[in-house]
Amino acid sequence: MTGLEKILYQIEEEAKSSAEKIVEDANKEAQAILTKADATCQEMKAAAEHKAAAVTEDILAKSRSAAGMQRKKDLLAAKQQVIGEVIDQAQKSLYKLDDAAYFALIEKMLEKSVLAESGQIRFNAADQKRLPAGFEKKIAAIAEKKGGALTVSQETCDIDGGFLLVYGGIEENCSFAAMFAAEKENLQDKVHTLLFT
Repeated sequence: MTGLEKILYQIEEEAKSSAEKIVEDANKEAQAILTKADATCQEMKAAAEHKAAAVTEDILAKSRSAAGMQRKKDLLAAKQQVIGEVIDQAQKSLYKLDDAAYFALIEKMLEKSVLAESGQIRFNAADQKRLPAGFEKKIAAIAEKKGGALTVSQETCDIDGGFLLVYGGIEENCSFAAMFAAEKENLQDKVHTLLFT
């Protein structure tokens, strides 16, 4: 092997080792996030059950002499309040994710939302500043898999988190707030099942 070949071989081996370490660290971090999310869900469930039990007992005590229909109405309102709080907490938890977990979530959302067209992706100003190195290439690769093309717009947007996709002047709102709003009924049903059945 010539000196140049040895150098190239060494660079290749170091790159492989570095890539394996990055993948291993990412897997560990993903597992830690999942473990933490599970623990948080369990804590939220316990708190919600405790709160629902307290609200339910209070409602029952106050409405024993009242009509059964009013009791059902109050219980439903209490459950809806707890469900709303759980969903709100879940949405707020997205803003607290570290950069790696946050942009991993953005990738998953993008895989479901990207179209087989050419367009741009826009982030809010804070996210635009913290885009990870090489993330624009990941975005382009995701779009390419779907038969489209995406570039990161230098123009920012006024959203809470997530992104906007712009195809020919038409914006698709993929912000966290829009996603939670679009899935509101489905989320309410899932949280209700989790907490009250």
